[in-house]
Amino acid sequence: MSPVRARVVPQALNESWGLFYCINILVSKRDLYLYPPKKSTMKKTVSLVITMLICIMSFAQVAQPYYLMHDYRKVTGKDLKVMLENEEHFWSKVGQLLVKEGKLTTWNMLERVGGPESEPNILFLIGIGSKQNMHDLNETFDYGAKKVMASMGKDEAVFVKRGLNIDANRVAMAMLNMANYESVEGKRNYVKMNYSKVSDVAKMNELQTKVWGSFIKKSMASGAVNQKTWSTSSVVSPVGTGYDWNYVSADGYTNYEDVLDGGWSTPPTIPDLTEIGKLIGGSFYKSVTWKVLMSVNNKGEYTKH
Repeated sequence: MSPVRARVVPQALNESWGLFYCINILVSKRDLYLYPPKKSTMKKTVSLVITMLICIMSFAQVAQPYYLMHDYRKVTGKDLKVMLENEEHFWSKVGQLLVKEGKLTTWNMLERVGGPESEPNILFLIGIGSKQNMHDLNETFDYGAKKVMASMGKDEAVFVKRGLNIDANRVAMAMLNMANYESVEGKRNYVKMNYSKVSDVAKMNELQTKVWGSFIKKSMASGAVNQKTWSTSSVVSPVGTGYDWNYVSADGYTNYEDVLDGGWSTPPTIPDLTEIGKLIGGSFYKSVTWKVLMSVNNKGEYTKH
């Protein structure tokens, strides 16, 4: 198996592939056409306004499904140095290409801040997006890698191929479905991920949207908290009682000091989180801070953080 293919088709993905074929969901795009009547009435106007508000409110949640890949690695020493070079000079370019062509939505490489040496220290956070993108994922990375390689000069390509021939050092991989996402203007350099074992994912998504989501959205927009992003995602593969977590809430910040104290300008009045607490068994399984090393946003723009 080539280095390119080895990166794309780990055993965990092959074992979980049947799950995505078993979920037969028809997703169609629909256009909304509004034809105002020739003789409008107050009743019809009010009805139209309510309809438009409902449509606007529906966009508070992420269009479903919206798949993400969490790819955890444990890389040290010389291997880490080589990996960082590979990602900066090759795989980030693949990420840019695939995002611009709509085959991925984002690409990020993160490094763990603190924590025990026994745990993964590198996380690739890949925005896959639609079910069709998930279906095409194997071919997508292979296609992108070959296209970027072909655009290089002959000598440069030889050097890159040699550099890619390293152990992936993969520890674990999971596919998630993002349910909520909020953001404000600002750079996301750090992400605090709260991992939990949730007893009812559907109920958790509902509560996150209504309780914490509405609160943090207002707080971010008003500047009460120096937080740039917030999202929630649930694991769709692998799943089962043998795994320690199945749900992640992620908080993005510009500065590390805001990660440590939450970034609040003044002590906030936190909403009632009793029901959310029950669903996660009283507390998070684990909270881990990750530093964003490189990223490709949804426009295909690369940033080295």
